[in-house]
Amino acid sequence: MTYAFAFGALVLSTVLALGTYFSARHFLLEQRERTALRQAFTDSALVRDSLLTSGAEVSDVLGAISPPAGAVIYVHRHGEWYSSALDTAGPEMTTEVQPLVTSGSVGIGWTDATDPHAVVVGIPLPAVDAQYYEVSVAEELDRTLWTLALALAVCAGLTTVAGAVLGRGASRRVLTPLKEVTTAAIKLSSGDLTTRLRSTDDPDLAALVGSFNHMVDALHARIEQDARFAADVAHELRTPVTTLTTSLSLLQQSTDLSPRSARAVQLMTEELERFRRALEDLLTLGRLDAGVHDGELSTTGVRELVRQALKVADSDVVVVDTGGPDPLVEIDRPQLLRVLTNLFRNADLHGGGLTSVRVVDLGDVVDVHVEDRGPGVAAADRARIFERFARAGGQKVGTGSGLGLSIVEQTVRNHGGDVWCADREGGGAAFIVRLPTVSGRS
Repeated sequence: MTYAFAFGALVLSTVLALGTYFSARHFLLEQRERTALRQAFTDSALVRDSLLTSGAEVSDVLGAISPPAGAVIYVHRHGEWYSSALDTAGPEMTTEVQPLVTSGSVGIGWTDATDPHAVVVGIPLPAVDAQYYEVSVAEELDRTLWTLALALAVCAGLTTVAGAVLGRGASRRVLTPLKEVTTAAIKLSSGDLTTRLRSTDDPDLAALVGSFNHMVDALHARIEQDARFAADVAHELRTPVTTLTTSLSLLQQSTDLSPRSARAVQLMTEELERFRRALEDLLTLGRLDAGVHDGELSTTGVRELVRQALKVADSDVVVVDTGGPDPLVEIDRPQLLRVLTNLFRNADLHGGGLTSVRVVDLGDVVDVHVEDRGPGVAAADRARIFERFARAGGQKVGTGSGLGLSIVEQTVRNHGGDVWCADREGGGAAFIVRLPTVSGRS
């Protein structure tokens, strides 16, 4: 649009400039010819009268006349050419009008034998058997036309720039709603369901804004409904699961079971425990998806939080301390404890065991590296393992709910952070949790 406005302004200004220039040039040329013609009639009458009354030679008469500045007088008489200047270029200068003058008419024309061009006026003088020519160099006219052309070119350039600026402003005004829709769509795709378009008085955009906001409201309501449904289902299942767990616990304590029955009860207990963990994870994901915050944000030291999570996970791994003060983060403490314990247990279950936990303070953000000694995670699976119910190829079959890493990612993102998986030196995988520090938020 900017280029279109600029091109349109250029074409329009060029057409106007050319029209103005040629109109002014035509007017100035006619004016210059009329002036040259009046001057030539006056001078030719003076030459004719001098030749008639005095009978002097043509050269003496021309010597007594003072032609206008920039003009040269030529007289052709009896086959000879006479000039008021010290040149004999009369035949070449007057070629354009000689045929008319020879036929007895007054002639006027232009010659390019001079720089700039000159206007040539030819007048027959039959009374003295001569032809009078006056050649006037149009130097002043040339300067005027050059100045006019320069001024029009500058105006055309300024008009083109103004057109580009106008096009830029118009395109921004026209594309602003589209940019807002694009920005809102990007935010929605990243999970920000609070995004809405601002209301507008433009009747052409009001329908689009209303439809977009209505769509987002419907999408948000549907997601909340699905999340509440999953949470309600999981909640309703907790009571029978608890009852079954208690019953199986009593059966395990019984001494009347045969070895096969005891083994069956043991398998049922393990699967029921796995089912219970899946329910707990579903409840947690339901609350995260619905935006339910069970706790309040508090300022916590990351190293202290990691030590507590290791204690909860019953791990003897020691936090690698890189020195310096403990970086502070503003978090929901129970949720971040769940994140770290999920990562620790994931390393024990699927990564060959937790080897180290490092806290790296980067100023505005802090990274927690959870490293294991397992085979690592293939590059193709590093993004997929954070999906719900996804398992990488190296994970044990029949362990975990497949929701732990999804809870980790959702919780970290809700805290304005990020989490990813990478290979570590020496083998194994490293899960890195990045959180903004208190100084970074300010």
